[in-house]
Amino acid sequence: MIQSINMQINEPYLAFGAGAAILSAVAFVPYILSILKNKTRPSGASWWTWAILATVTVASSKTAGAPWHVLVLPVWLCLSQLFVAILSLKKGDNNWDLLNKLCVAGALAGTLLWIVTGEPLIALVISIIADFLASVPNWRHVGKNPDQENRLGWTLGWVSALLEILAIKIWSVAESSWAIYFFISMSVTFFLVWRPALKNLIRKI
Repeated sequence: MIQSINMQINEPYLAFGAGAAILSAVAFVPYILSILKNKTRPSGASWWTWAILATVTVASSKTAGAPWHVLVLPVWLCLSQLFVAILSLKKGDNNWDLLNKLCVAGALAGTLLWIVTGEPLIALVISIIADFLASVPNWRHVGKNPDQENRLGWTLGWVSALLEILAIKIWSVAESSWAIYFFISMSVTFFLVWRPALKNLIRKI
């Protein structure tokens, strides 16, 4: 009886985590199709850095004790980002300026620190900081060229980030830090992608 009650309590968290993963996977479909149609040009440096950081985040979060329903989305992100990174080799913007190089260096430093020190929480924090740095070039690109990004893909990604927040059961550093950061990061991109449409709507009003 007690086990049945515990399962019912955990079901909402499991459902939100699964929903976040499904939406995240679906979000990459229109984005990847947009790349293949040459309508979207992903930043090679950003996506390769994101793929590396996603790997570090999954490994460090799991080692720090995060449950599987919270890790589902980061795992999907890791695989999806790697695929986009591969596509960026031929269809992306591969401008490796100083900022992009520093972002990649930060990702590698986080991985190395985690391996050397064996401190997963430190690696998790560093990976979040590095992910933020990797996002800056993408935000600049979206801000200047919103028409070169896929609104549907980023919108679905934002909703998946919201569901990931709802999947948090214990508000610990290991379980909640990535989800909180990811939601903030996706919210910034979501705003930048839809900013032209919002401006037009305001003008009509």
